Amino acid sequence: MLDTMQPTQQPCPSASALLLFDRAMRVRAVKDDIVRAAQHLSGLDDRQLSELGINRSDLEETIERYI
Repeated sequence: MLDTMQPTQQPCPSASALLLFDRAMRVRAVKDDIVRAAQHLSGLDDRQLSELGINRSDLEETIERYI
């Protein structure tokens, strides 16, 4: 006779755990967007960055921080 499969004793993930995971994935996506934007801006010359109020060193630090 075949044994019947017993349900696992692991509880279902709580709603707060799912929300936390969702939030972490969104933060990760935002980080990728920040790096892409910083890389795009780093293609501008120093005069253009100055007009935008951005220092090149800030861009480089941002890229390093999020990579």
